[in-house]
Amino acid sequence: MSLKSQFQSLSLALQDLHRSLLMLEAKQLELDTGRKITPYELLHASLHDPNMAWLRQMSSLIVSIDTIVDETTNLSGAESHRVASQVLTLLEKPAGSADDGFWRRYSSYLSENPEIIMKHSKVKDLVSSMRPKT
Repeated sequence: MSLKSQFQSLSLALQDLHRSLLMLEAKQLELDTGRKITPYELLHASLHDPNMAWLRQMSSLIVSIDTIVDETTNLSGAESHRVASQVLTLLEKPAGSADDGFWRRYSSYLSENPEIIMKHSKVKDLVSSMRPKT
């Protein structure tokens, strides 16, 4: 599989994970407000609600990956390693590091939701295939 294909596969897997997390956040928002929210309200909340700020980190990472794919003609192993490291830094809290908000929310879904566990595993498998073998 070419590096470009690997980047595209990683982006799609992250988008799928992000979508699932967003839907879980939408359910929580509906519980908090006591009413069904519209797609527009969900979009607005995902962009502006401080309670969803943690998820914007993943959004930014997806945009970065897609930008690399769109703007780089010859993807390098160094870029692949850098992106893989960024994904792992986001999805795995290093021991002893401060919690920036993302990990606290993400880990609660990761520990309770089988769908998130499976999608997390898929992303990690893709990242593993992008890292240089030692």
